[in-house]
Amino acid sequence: MSFLEVETWTVKEGCQADHDEMIRRWFAYLQEHHEEMFPEWKSARYYRQVDRNTGQPSGRYVMVFEYYTHQGFLDYKERRKDWSGPYAEYKTVDPYQFFEIESVTEDYWIPSEERLWFDFGPGPSTLIAPAGP
Repeated sequence: MSFLEVETWTVKEGCQADHDEMIRRWFAYLQEHHEEMFPEWKSARYYRQVDRNTGQPSGRYVMVFEYYTHQGFLDYKERRKDWSGPYAEYKTVDPYQFFEIESVTEDYWIPSEERLWFDFGPGPSTLIAPAGP
């Protein structure tokens, strides 16, 4: 069962361009080093929060880290805990330096009732998994 880490933040005043560039560098680093450093990660997705009525950005950002399992999340955090070894280099592309640290939130989620989920992609709507007994 997937385990999700959901992190939100705002950007330090005057650091928007640096933040945006570092996010791009961070994603490139993840892609390049996924197999050896982040094998527990199923996905990483990045969002900008917007006002529901106007669609205008609120200034808040969201990153959703999807791990294959909760144990994989724990294993990754334990391995990376002191930023040693290959994680010392990873720290150089960590965009935290541009975050308002007081604004950072972390929440954790697990999927629920997955058999009821729908995929509304191209073609007819389908259940992700058939409903069972």
